[in-house]
Amino acid sequence: MARWTRTQASFLHAFFLLLPCASTSSAIEQEAGSLLRWKSTLSPANGGGDYPSSPLLSWSPGRPTCSWHGILCDAAGCVTELSLPGVGIHGTLTALNFAALPALTKLDLRRNNISGHIPIPANVTGLAYLDLSHNSLSGVIPDTLARATPRMKHLNLSSNGLHGPIPRSISGMQEMRAFDVSKNKLTGKIPPELFMEWPEITEFHVQSNFLMGGIPPDISNATKLQSLLLYRNSLSGQIPVEIGKLKNLQFLILAWNSLTGPIPHTVGNLSRLVLLGLFVNNLSGRIPPEISNLAALEALDLDTNQLEGEVPEAMSSLQSLQYLDLSSNRLSGMVPYLSISKLHAISLENNRFTGEFPLAFCQQASLEILDLSNNQLYGELPPCLWSLQKIQFIDLSSNAFSGNIQTSAKSSLFLESVHLANNNLMGEFALVLKRCRRLTILDLGENNFSGTIPSWIGASNPLLRVLRLRSNMLHGNIPWQLSHLSSLQLLDLADNSFVGSIPRSLANLTAMMQPKAELNIPLEVNYQVLGKFARYAYTERININWKGQYHTFEGTIALMTGIDLSSNYLSGEIPLELSNLQGLRFLNFSRNHLSSSIPKDIGNLKILESLDLSWNELSGSIPSSISKLMSLNSLNLSNNKLSGEIPTGSQLQTLAEPSIYSNNLGLCGFPLNIACSDGSNSTPAPNSQSQELEALSWYYSVLAGLTFGFWLWSGPLLLFEPWRVAIFRCIDHIQDRAVQKVFIV
Repeated sequence: MARWTRTQASFLHAFFLLLPCASTSSAIEQEAGSLLRWKSTLSPANGGGDYPSSPLLSWSPGRPTCSWHGILCDAAGCVTELSLPGVGIHGTLTALNFAALPALTKLDLRRNNISGHIPIPANVTGLAYLDLSHNSLSGVIPDTLARATPRMKHLNLSSNGLHGPIPRSISGMQEMRAFDVSKNKLTGKIPPELFMEWPEITEFHVQSNFLMGGIPPDISNATKLQSLLLYRNSLSGQIPVEIGKLKNLQFLILAWNSLTGPIPHTVGNLSRLVLLGLFVNNLSGRIPPEISNLAALEALDLDTNQLEGEVPEAMSSLQSLQYLDLSSNRLSGMVPYLSISKLHAISLENNRFTGEFPLAFCQQASLEILDLSNNQLYGELPPCLWSLQKIQFIDLSSNAFSGNIQTSAKSSLFLESVHLANNNLMGEFALVLKRCRRLTILDLGENNFSGTIPSWIGASNPLLRVLRLRSNMLHGNIPWQLSHLSSLQLLDLADNSFVGSIPRSLANLTAMMQPKAELNIPLEVNYQVLGKFARYAYTERININWKGQYHTFEGTIALMTGIDLSSNYLSGEIPLELSNLQGLRFLNFSRNHLSSSIPKDIGNLKILESLDLSWNELSGSIPSSISKLMSLNSLNLSNNKLSGEIPTGSQLQTLAEPSIYSNNLGLCGFPLNIACSDGSNSTPAPNSQSQELEALSWYYSVLAGLTFGFWLWSGPLLLFEPWRVAIFRCIDHIQDRAVQKVFIV
């Protein structure tokens, strides 16, 4: 009898489970009818039609509902899952009658083009999984959503256009495990009730919104949290010390907010933490030494804060660390000793570190990115630096390193970017770079390098895109082999001692012939976090003398194309062939000894924004084609021997500063206050002989005026005694009054 009772109880339990969708033909027909009506409202071009490639082609009255694409049913034939991710659906959810789908437990329509508001599902109290992410939904998160779906465990509404606050009422979904409303336009505060009423929550993602206020201390109640992503909001206040109670936390990213105060020492309790990102805030104080307790930590990013003091010595105990970024703070002292074999990237730039180059970095066999720029480091660079076999990016610029770059027998074959600018390095061109065939950026500017540019650079570094050697002591001719660098888009050899002519072969620089469309020169490091593939993209940057001022181009370096040969001893003419480099944005040949005329086809450089040919010996007229440079907003042709009328044009007329044409005695026309001889607005431009005569007459006039003035004043004093006595008495009287006034005051 007991056995029969247990069997009967199991049967009754199964029967009641099937009650939401009675196994009748009418109920199944209602489900099919509801889905077909929704299908009919979708755009025919994106899932609603019956064309051969339609993802809903199988949705037909002649086929069983459970055989339709994206539909999953239970044993009774009731629809339990509707899953159509990324199939191109275009429409709304308004016509989807949830009341006809009472057994529905999962709705997955992510990565489509669904618009409109979020519907309130009726009669689907068993819905536990709702994913509408990566669509075009608008409006607010319904306040009654929790009442309609109290058993919700997975809610993903990310990457839409939702606005308004996060409703406090959704705390009623007490079985919630994964909550994601990131990448919307949500405002208001994070409701503390969510952490108090969601004891099972493991993922809480609200990043990339406009949320304000502080991080609720009640977060300590969500002890099962594994992933907490609050970055890219407007959160303020301090990081609560209660965060240290989340001992299951693996991912904590609070970056891009306005958080203040110190990093709480309690972060040392997060023993399972794998990724800690607190960058771009206003955090202050010291890095807590307890951070060395995070034995599982693989990525630590604290950049762009106001952290100060020395880095804890115990940081070297983080043997799982693969990525470390402490840049743009106020950290001081010696560079931390980091003997961590798994490190892929180290970024310590923009701090106040002192001392010599840390030899411990030479032991980082996995190191791919090393940035120590803008510190106060000194001494010579060790040869072992160039032996790091996986290193791709080195930036040691803006320090006080000195000495020669010593050659290494095993220089890295993977080096792509080398920045050593603004140091005190010396010697000839680094031979260690000859084996770096992947090199794309080489910046040795602002040092004391001497010698010539080696002829092997064209063949040994064929992928070079940026070559910056400005402000050194290099000499000799500019090697024609540079023209072999077909990818070169930025050539800066300014402020050296180069002589000879500008090679005509520079016109063969293929990369300068067309405008660039890409934004940045990609540099990526791949590593794994918790066994999953991760990618870190590093943003290249370079200093360019742009329109007479130094600018740091970061993130848009690939758009910049130009040549700067200024402040050398170059002579001869400007090669006519350079007008074929139609991708140039700037061209600077100023302060040389260039002669002859400006190339007549210079107007072919249609996207040129900056042109400086000043302080040369150029002669002849300014080519009329220059008026075709519609992007030109910085021009300097001063201090040459140019003559004739200045061309006019819509863009040239905006360059109204006369100094850009000054000290060219033969120029006339706007914006100079010298009229031309073409009739309507001008007088003849004076030739050189008339200019000399005018200058001589001016000098003689001044001399005659001075002579006349001297005798007008001195003659009476010397020749007439009564006048002399009267004048001296007047001067004495004025002096007496002045002295009395001083004492009275």
